[in-house]
Amino acid sequence: MSSLQAVFNMSNEMVVNGIPKSALRLQENSLLSLRLHPSHAVLQSDLCQWARENLRQVLPEPDIAKIGTAGYGWLACSFWSNSVSHQRSLTLLKLMYWFITFDDAIDHSSGMCNDPVEAGNYCTLFLDIVFRHGRCSAKTRQELLKEATHKYSSTEMLPLRLGIQWWEEMKRDGMPLSQQIRFEAAATKYVMAQVQAVEMNQQLAMKGRIPSLLEYVRVRRVAIGAPLCIVASEYDLGIDLDPKILHDPLVQCLQDAVSDHVAWLNDILSFPKELRRGELLNLVFLNHITNNPFLIADYNRSGRDHASLYGNEEQAGFFDAAVCRAWEMTESRYEDCARLASEIMGSPHLSAMPHLKQYVEAICSITVGNWAWSLRCGRYNTPTIP
Repeated sequence: MSSLQAVFNMSNEMVVNGIPKSALRLQENSLLSLRLHPSHAVLQSDLCQWARENLRQVLPEPDIAKIGTAGYGWLACSFWSNSVSHQRSLTLLKLMYWFITFDDAIDHSSGMCNDPVEAGNYCTLFLDIVFRHGRCSAKTRQELLKEATHKYSSTEMLPLRLGIQWWEEMKRDGMPLSQQIRFEAAATKYVMAQVQAVEMNQQLAMKGRIPSLLEYVRVRRVAIGAPLCIVASEYDLGIDLDPKILHDPLVQCLQDAVSDHVAWLNDILSFPKELRRGELLNLVFLNHITNNPFLIADYNRSGRDHASLYGNEEQAGFFDAAVCRAWEMTESRYEDCARLASEIMGSPHLSAMPHLKQYVEAICSITVGNWAWSLRCGRYNTPTIP
């Protein structure tokens, strides 16, 4: 029996349904006791109605119906509890819905998920269509969309149409020019980070090259989309921050801590689903390999047959220690958020800045809000909170 198989047979009970027991205790102790406000339930209904009226050509009715049970109201409740308008919250729900459709378009396309060049072409096209980056500046947006319909499926076309919708609404609803520039830059980094993730996956699958934790964290921090949500928080609050705030090292550290918390929690919750599909570019897997370096040789000798090597969700106990380590890292990042927020608010030169308190509270709420939504949406096949 190989060393890999020996560890594979060592199952414990530290994890229940893909979630560490300590995380479940936080849930049970009502630390994350968000309550859905009726206005946010209305937002979720409005998103579903908007999709029904505008996306019939690219989205079948069963998929539109899923929006009504996807728990997006919890995102509004947590991310944007102090929105200046219902319309801005609705626009941001479209942005959050777009995140999922964009991720699915790449992950579920046999061409893009395995080919960085194809993924890069798609991501560049998105930037051309939505932000008019200029690769095909002689062509109109509609001409680019028409050409894309001959190459891409309806699932792959959906994020292109959604992106146009929320970007035009943001500009029409008064997003300041300086904020538009920052939002576009953050969106560009997010989109191109998906290409980096595809490259990592390809190297892992074809060459057995396992990225370091640090390398993975740097890419994942952007690829999760939280930095884009952090810029969107300003739009939601109706503020435009002084660049001195955004360039302050403490504020940048807080932004990174929030982004890591969202990314790592997503990795923990999605790992059983990804393991079943043989997808291993995940904090849990990298923790497992990092803490058991002798497994790398077994991994390479296996011919990198992910699914057969690691089995399925019934054998997820193999990774329990790695899941718990990932949760410890996530908890530590949550503590970093609280500490950094306190330091920022206690800083004389920062606390005097306009809108700072609103901003800090808004981006910190993303950590708890993402956790609450993740448990309720069913996207990761996790238990729901009663």
